[in-house]
Amino acid sequence: MAGKARPSVYTIAAHRGFADALVAGLIPRYREDTFGLARLTLLLPSQRAVRNLTEAFIRASGGGLLLPRMAVVGDLDLDETLGALLDPLGGGAVAPPACDPVLRLLRLAEILREELAAQGIVRGEAGLLRQARSLAQSLDRLAAEEVTPEHLLSIDMLPELAEHWQDSLRLFARVQVRWQFELDERGQVDAPVRRNLLLAHAARAWRAAPPAFPIIAAGVTSAAPAIARLLRTVADLPEGAVVLPDLDLALEDEVWTALGQAGASEEPGGPPFGRGDHVTHPQYHLKLLLHRMGLARDDVRNWHRAGIAAAPPARSRAISNLFLPPEASAAWVHLPAAERRLAGVRLMHSAHPEEEAQAIAILVRQALAVPERRVAVVTPDRGLAQRVIAHLGRWNIAADDTAGRPLPQTVAGRLLLQLAQAWAERAAPVGLLALLNHPLVMANSGQGEGRPAWLERVRHLDLVLRGPRPAPGLEGIRDAIRDPERRWDKRFPGLGAWWDEVELLLAPLLAGHDALPLAAMLALLAEMAEALCGPALWANADGRCLAQFVEQWRDAAAQAGGLPVDPAEVPALLRDAMDEISVRPPYGGHPRLAIYGLLEARMSRADLVICAGMTEGSWPAAPAPDPCWRHRSCARWAFPAPISALALPPTISPRCLARPKSS
Repeated sequence: MAGKARPSVYTIAAHRGFADALVAGLIPRYREDTFGLARLTLLLPSQRAVRNLTEAFIRASGGGLLLPRMAVVGDLDLDETLGALLDPLGGGAVAPPACDPVLRLLRLAEILREELAAQGIVRGEAGLLRQARSLAQSLDRLAAEEVTPEHLLSIDMLPELAEHWQDSLRLFARVQVRWQFELDERGQVDAPVRRNLLLAHAARAWRAAPPAFPIIAAGVTSAAPAIARLLRTVADLPEGAVVLPDLDLALEDEVWTALGQAGASEEPGGPPFGRGDHVTHPQYHLKLLLHRMGLARDDVRNWHRAGIAAAPPARSRAISNLFLPPEASAAWVHLPAAERRLAGVRLMHSAHPEEEAQAIAILVRQALAVPERRVAVVTPDRGLAQRVIAHLGRWNIAADDTAGRPLPQTVAGRLLLQLAQAWAERAAPVGLLALLNHPLVMANSGQGEGRPAWLERVRHLDLVLRGPRPAPGLEGIRDAIRDPERRWDKRFPGLGAWWDEVELLLAPLLAGHDALPLAAMLALLAEMAEALCGPALWANADGRCLAQFVEQWRDAAAQAGGLPVDPAEVPALLRDAMDEISVRPPYGGHPRLAIYGLLEARMSRADLVICAGMTEGSWPAAPAPDPCWRHRSCARWAFPAPISALALPPTISPRCLARPKSS
């Protein structure tokens, strides 16, 4: 491929609005009377970015428009898959198929059980799956960084580690080797490995034969080596370009250097990451990406257009000074007022979350009263988001939390957990009554007097079970109802017959308390849930997510084999697994209001942005300890510490503060 004199790499400043500024430059350059934009291919980081760019094209089109092809490159932390452009139907010839993630998790848990049993350690199923989940995340991170097991074994890292870290690393190495052997037997690879192979194939193909159509990678900030090589290939294409968000070209060279090595060794063969690297700085991950692309900051140019309703340029300078590293923050004393002023940004202190939610709801209501004004609330605290939604509902403002709600907090998810809790506690009164009172239980019953009569019987049962706790199991409840001394049948006629029907309904689950294989346990819980609720359980968005969860885990458990689960472990096991699933609302909320999580807020546009929940431990979140790795030693082992979760909050903060109005 004949390279260009200079790679085409651009950046859009935070105050310009990334999506709108990008579209404002693409339309006049590529739009023709026929299919100009349709021949353009955009590589984007996530499906959310595809939606934001589509909305930006609609705002800027002024009429009919054929949109460009948008392919999702994917980011491991976003849990996205590659777009069809890079993962074709015939991709098996390029890369082996990826192993199902649930099947991998169950097999890692089984391998962990065997390894721990050899050391005389017995751990419950829920604890095993938690440890397997952490181990799988470590495997994914190593694969994304292209760190092979052979490379790890070649590094003499044990002498500098404490004894418990050495034991943890040995366990990790044994499990990794056994899992890789199993993958080889299956003819499969882990998902990050497949992604690396597909990205490498695309980069080779485009270098050998540059596409006839233009390709632009926009908003991709993942610094994984495979993605960095692909971006460099795109930047060198005759009709290619890379557009980065929020790279600070005005940052002083001394400050840029003070951010750390960021993948560039100070000496040949030295560690690419230093212990003094400022991994939480908003510019650090962009510096790492540039180094891995083989570029310097001087190779990046400013994008030539601004977006709709861009903020004043001085805002970006003030934000840059706000996030200076500690060594450079001494310059705050000498900064002129123009470089410290955050005009249009308001700060509010609240005494408690309820007061904060009320204030946010009032601000949103006032802003929506202005025609065509768009409002975005950005918060990592989903509880706070639900409070805001509830307050807005008092004014008939329908708000959707685009980050979704964890499946256990939905109506359908709670039902499955309450069934598991009743089974684990052997029909203890509190858990049993919570299950029978669930809003979906007998909600659409066409028998007898329906739901009101059912709730009346549950209230009677509540009165019967007050006092000393009955014996475990359904028999204890039956004996309490028919206690001859208390004569409940006279006070509540027909209660005994009603309980006989309920007992017959619940007996398949609650009559036994023996361990069951995971697949059989999930099938039994789903059967019992449908018996209590009917088809209404699966009718809404949360029910459909629950059905997909049960089916995926049941099929994977059947393939994995074994893994008997004790009933006492089932509630914790299910909650941990369901917490990873977010139920996102369907369309239908207010068209000018969005409530975002941190990931969803990237590339979004709004006239007023409210950053909420900015308290220590929430935004930014406290770093979670890694059970496999000591973060300070990661730099010597040729892969970075997990910076994504740490760097994300300060990365999002400048983008939010750079909007026209922020609170």
